[in-house]
Amino acid sequence: MILLLYTSKNTFLELGIFDWIRNKETKTEFEKTFADLNRMSSLVPSAGKTFDLLKSLNSETTESQTDSLISELNKIQYASNTNSTFYFYFPIVTHILYFKPECEKDILEYLIGPNFANGTTNTEEMISLIQGAMKYKLSENKEYLTKESQNWIMNTLPKLENEVERELQKCWKGLNE
Repeated sequence: MILLLYTSKNTFLELGIFDWIRNKETKTEFEKTFADLNRMSSLVPSAGKTFDLLKSLNSETTESQTDSLISELNKIQYASNTNSTFYFYFPIVTHILYFKPECEKDILEYLIGPNFANGTTNTEEMISLIQGAMKYKLSENKEYLTKESQNWIMNTLPKLENEVERELQKCWKGLNE
């Protein structure tokens, strides 16, 4: 929409009131979901590399590219309280596991460890807690998780009781050492 204003010199001044709409940056669902990871890249270079590798992740991603993604993710070493750590890794890990379920041995710990530290030690409770966390975060921000992450949480995670139990046992072992 263009607004024309008549000026005192018998000329019209064209104001592009909605120029800001045309020039406004449009972010994809992916960019909105992983905006914090992208912003973090100025302080933690591996966060930027993780963001870039995540952006190109799909079912056709090679094993070498996937290994690079996991390596960069591990370098981030996000340090905070247990809840913040879980919620930082939650969208990243679930997005990766949707496309690359074979990575669960390498990254499922990012979901299980913080919740174990908060007192969740039962497999069924852990799965329920993670699904509840999804609903909670999506009620706050509908773009917190990608559709792929949501799919993995609701459809694949419940089938991973043995894998969740394995991660819980690792946590117990670490606690007892």
